[in-house]
Parts: sequence; C-alpha cells; structure tokens
Amino acid sequence: MLFIAIRGATETREVVHFVAEDLPPYHFINAKGEVDGGLVALAQAIADEANVIAKIEIMPMARVLHQFESKQNVALLSWLKTPVRALQFRFLGTMCHASASLIGLRQSQTPIQDLNAAKRYRTGTIRGYYSETFLKENGFAEGYELVLVSNYEILWNLLFKGRIDFVLTNTLTLEKELTALGLDSSAIEHKLILEQFPSELGLAVNAQFPNELANRLQHALVELNQSGRQQTILERWKIH
Repeated sequence: MLFIAIRGATETREVVHFVAEDLPPYHFINAKGEVDGGLVALAQAIADEANVIAKIEIMPMARVLHQFESKQNVALLSWLKTPVRALQFRFLGTMCHASASLIGLRQSQTPIQDLNAAKRYRTGTIRGYYSETFLKENGFAEGYELVLVSNYEILWNLLFKGRIDFVLTNTLTLEKELTALGLDSSAIEHKLILEQFPSELGLAVNAQFPNELANRLQHALVELNQSGRQQTILERWKIH
C-alpha cells in the first residue's frame, strides 16, 4: 500500500493541449500577454477535475484546425457542433451556447417573421461554412436568395453597401469583425433569431485522442455542470 501511494504521488500527470482562436470574452490574450477568458477558466477547471495539466494556446483558426485534426492530446476549446462534425469528431460536452441570427441594417425596411420570408431578400454568408449548408437545406439558392463570399470583410461590406439584405452569423464574432473593419455596430440589428440553427459550442477531440483521457475530461465537465461550477464561471464572464 505504501508503494502504491508513493508511486501515485510521483507519477507525471498527462498534458492536454487546449487550442482556440482569439475571441474575447471566450478565449483571448489579455493586456498582460496571458491566455484569458471564460472558456479558458472553464478548461482549467476541467483539467483540475480530471487531474491533468492544461496547456492552453490561442492561435489563428487555420492553425487551430491543423493542430486539432493532426495531433494527439489536442482538444478544441469551443467548436460549433454540427451534424457532420458530430459524426467525424468526438464532442465531450457543451462549453456554452451561441445564438445565430439574420443581421440587417437598422434603417432597412425588411420585416421578416420566419426563414421562409427571408427568401424574398438576399442573404449572405461565408462559402464552406455550415451556414451555407443550413441555408441551402432550407431552400436558399446560390445566385438568387443566397450570396456566398470568401471572407467576412467582403460579407459585411456587401451588407453596409446595400448589396445584400442579411448576413447569417452567430453572435460570437460579430463585434470583433465589425470593429476590425471600422464599421458601426449600432447601424445593424438582429432581424431574425434562428432557433433551429445549431447553438452548442462543444469541447471536441479527434479520433487520435486517447479514449481513457477523453472519458476523464468528459466526466470532469459533467461534474462541473452538475455542481454548478460551470455556470458560475460562465456567469462571471457574462457568457451564456
């Protein structure tokens, strides 16, 4: 018994690499150059509960996905859980939720009560994103009701210039994108909240991630949720 206790005390804990893009207040680099944010705090709590060491890094999204898809022991801190992703990757639980909306100019006269009504107008989104799939599955045709572009700079400029009527996006990146482009966020409004659009941002791992370690992280997140500690962390950062 003494041998087991000593060995347990001296064992090296496993390291889990949590990766995410720069996205305040969820995960970002603060003014001191430190990794910070509500989901960073939650990831650290998960690691503590699972008795592993958390190494949390903030990087561009392209690098996040490369690390996530190609390396072991890498967990994506918050990833929108879509039907296709749920088949290809393992989601260990919900970190938080983010709603999606059709965003339009406040001054525009485009009243809509549901998604079908939006087909009278032109909606833009990023080519290759799940939002493209979602709109096409709901009857939006490219070149008619649907405008696809390669990046958010083009997308928001089309809206502000009146070339499209709506942008389909979630609330996560809205302020950050408009600020970076020098556009006035007070000029836009939510025209329609899309309740049927996936909203779960999950903690995800790939097929190479050790199963036993994934189970420990999953159980840790369940424990944090059931004990109320997850909600306390999210509320502290005003995250829902």
